[in-house]
Amino acid sequence: MKIGFFGGSFNPPSIAHLKLAKKAIKECKLDKVIFVPIGDFYDKEDLAPISDRIQMLKIACKNCNDIEVSDFEKDFKEKVYACDIFKIITKKYLKDDVFFLMGEDNYLKLNSWKNYKELLNYKYIIFERNKEVKIENNSNIYLIKCENTKEISSTLIREKIKNNDSLENIIDKDVEKFILKNELYNS
Repeated sequence: MKIGFFGGSFNPPSIAHLKLAKKAIKECKLDKVIFVPIGDFYDKEDLAPISDRIQMLKIACKNCNDIEVSDFEKDFKEKVYACDIFKIITKKYLKDDVFFLMGEDNYLKLNSWKNYKELLNYKYIIFERNKEVKIENNSNIYLIKCENTKEISSTLIREKIKNNDSLENIIDKDVEKFILKNELYNS
């Protein structure tokens, strides 16, 4: 199988996350995409508990047969780095063709990540936003152009929630209900 792993905080998941996953499936002929939300031990402002972020992703993906949500980071008791997650995933999916999906912004920071040189051995699907990634003769990296997703972000969603603004066309309606019911991102 050809599987894409889409890591991130998904705090909360937006419609852009789902559109990007679907685009990767279509353009790179993936059999499925698995969302991998980061654990609770990251220094990120307004980070909802991983259990809530997993539930929101499951709600957002409820009608997608080729998109799954991983919960394996929920049991970690400390921060886990990308190099560790990549090793766990590639070991678990040894017989599959594995790709790591990420935004251009994260890919451009990859050289500052722990065990950077080791990370270069993996295959990537990069969501291009500002056309800053230059790929020359690298068969392990695929670029996907991202139109109409640039202005949608989890940060924007959290700001709109705090300001009681409309979330129409930027988040799944059932995810919005979950957020409101559980009073996430209000403070």
